[in-house]
Amino acid sequence: MSITAHWYDMEVDMLVHCLTLTFTESATTADVEAFRDAIARLPGQVGVPLRTRQGPDLGERPTNADYAVVSEFASVEDFRTYLAHPAHLAVPRDHVRSVHSVQFHVVEPD
Repeated sequence: MSITAHWYDMEVDMLVHCLTLTFTESATTADVEAFRDAIARLPGQVGVPLRTRQGPDLGERPTNADYAVVSEFASVEDFRTYLAHPAHLAVPRDHVRSVHSVQFHVVEPD
């Protein structure tokens, strides 16, 4: 059974984009801050997402990623606009070693 078999039949309230990343060993505090600041500016530059939360991992588990970004979008179209926008494409990634992401729909019960 596919988990996403019937997502298109749901009345969707928002799309959530979760990103985890690991920085290179050579990444400095300034590199991480430049990444953080660029992500924080995106809503004002792109007009979407509705909300973004981000921060470094707390170090509770040694296998965790270094950093996470969670963004909420009103629609799939807004998410695609965000991904293709020049400001998003310009986010500094020189010191990012790996990235994993997942997107899911949030359906609020009536």
